[in-house]
Amino acid sequence: MNEPPRRSSRRTALIVTAVIVVATLLVAIIAVDRVVDFTTEQKIAESLKPYGDADVNVEGFPVLTQIAGGELNTVHITAARARYEDVDFTDVDAKLFDAPVDTTRPIGTVEASAVIPLWTIDSLAFEHASLPSDMSFTTIDDQLYLKGSLLGQDLLIGIEPKAQSRKVVVNATTIKLGSAEVPVDSLPSFLTSSISDIVIDLDFLPPGLELTNIEATEAGLKISLHGTGVSLR
Repeated sequence: MNEPPRRSSRRTALIVTAVIVVATLLVAIIAVDRVVDFTTEQKIAESLKPYGDADVNVEGFPVLTQIAGGELNTVHITAARARYEDVDFTDVDAKLFDAPVDTTRPIGTVEASAVIPLWTIDSLAFEHASLPSDMSFTTIDDQLYLKGSLLGQDLLIGIEPKAQSRKVVVNATTIKLGSAEVPVDSLPSFLTSSISDIVIDLDFLPPGLELTNIEATEAGLKISLHGTGVSLR
């Protein structure tokens, strides 16, 4: 026996109403989550103001459950310029994994990169290492050099930077005076001792961060960093 049309229509109406209610709740939850996401990003950006203007993106959904759990899964931070412990950086790009909502606790893992501009390298080198007088760092075709003059001619010393925990170690590879170029290892050590094993200490970096790679760029040294249990305070 067929069901009366009125009862079938009533059931259909209830189902449609339930679907609308659920959809409305989902939209509301998503909207609230996006508001919380935006607010959280703004708070993080504001807390980073002492270091510079940063763009912050809290990744993952929903953010509400992450906050309830006390940790944000991934926070992506970028900044064109930043200053930390009186040291300038450019092109900062950092990902913070398992970042605690309570900022007094350390961050689970940090993967980051930044460029140390040439003028900052000069400053750090003269502060933390003994460089020959009247010399400065420069880059040519993505190769790092110490630049100066000798006997009225331009002097270029090719430098190879290496990452060593929280230090930058730079070793001279070639010396070019005017048009003549010779490898450093072909010269007597007493002539090259002042430009070998130059160590630039980066202990000002947040505790827990270490250098994983260094490469010369037109703008300076691009450093890659990794750390666990990193504290920004």
